[in-house]
Amino acid sequence: MENKTVFNGFNSSEKILHHVDKLEHFFGAQKTLVVTELDLTNRCNNNCPLCVGVKENGSELTWDEIVMIARGLKNLENRGVIVSGGGEPLLHPRFIDALELLKSSGMEIGLNSNGLALDAEKAEAIAKYCTYFRISLDAGTPEMYQKTHGMPEKSFRRVCENVKLMAEVKKQTGSPVSFTVGFLTGRETVCDMEAFVALCKECGAGAAQFRPFTGDNTDVTEEFFRLREKYGDANFRVVASLQKYREFGSDCKSYGRCRGMFFSTVITADCKIFGCLHHRQEPEFLIGDMRSEKKTLEEAWSSYRKWQVYENTDVAKCPPYCRNDSFNRVLEELAGDCVHKEFM
Repeated sequence: MENKTVFNGFNSSEKILHHVDKLEHFFGAQKTLVVTELDLTNRCNNNCPLCVGVKENGSELTWDEIVMIARGLKNLENRGVIVSGGGEPLLHPRFIDALELLKSSGMEIGLNSNGLALDAEKAEAIAKYCTYFRISLDAGTPEMYQKTHGMPEKSFRRVCENVKLMAEVKKQTGSPVSFTVGFLTGRETVCDMEAFVALCKECGAGAAQFRPFTGDNTDVTEEFFRLREKYGDANFRVVASLQKYREFGSDCKSYGRCRGMFFSTVITADCKIFGCLHHRQEPEFLIGDMRSEKKTLEEAWSSYRKWQVYENTDVAKCPPYCRNDSFNRVLEELAGDCVHKEFM
């Protein structure tokens, strides 16, 4: 029998229903933000062949911009910040300061990193300030790491050592941070799934996490269940974005609007707000350019441009099983008319 709590601990459709006040704001067109992805920098120390970041322009948030963003997120009553990229967040010169500031502003912090630049000082800051930390390894062997990250064996070994470092820091500090190692599944990577899980457990990670690479519908659920049964125990979990794998083979979305963009957004390293992290740097999804327009986050978020992006977004052209997909499915049902709703 499927255990929803174990398998859908992230990106679950039920999450949006735990923010009833935000839903009330949404239907009243007020403060709605729940989670914001924040790109501190576009600089990166990996060479992933299928990179979905925007490291080409080399942009990086200034400290004043980070302060302004943190203040704005607090005023908008945003609840979670995913520090990601863009590029590699650990490369920002004030990475630790940024975590401390966001946490002191009332945010829960998630961190996605390739793990190569991790050191003891950063690990301790992550253990102190973050709710979750995911290292994207995407390999169980140096050969696969070369394919997925475009990096040599010494880098693979370095990241493995850094996984051990983080696990030890978490243990020594008694930190509640959820520490996982991620793996993007696809036709070329499925053969490395077991080696990856075994490596994660050996290195002391709390969980090995599978999710599909966008556009690759290789179904790995059978292998996932086998690996979960073989390697999972009280101290180590094998988890997956099962709701995404379930959508494989579905050619159409059950919703016509991206209502999720009101609850989840992205702020890029050049201080721009976009309607969706999958469309960062695409002009038609630009909500506001705080740097060039000299606007605060609150001013940019409340602008009419946000509604223009909403009205003009054709979800049929969006990537399948995107971050907002599960939210949109729930919101579509909430927005629909219900016959005789008074008679429950």
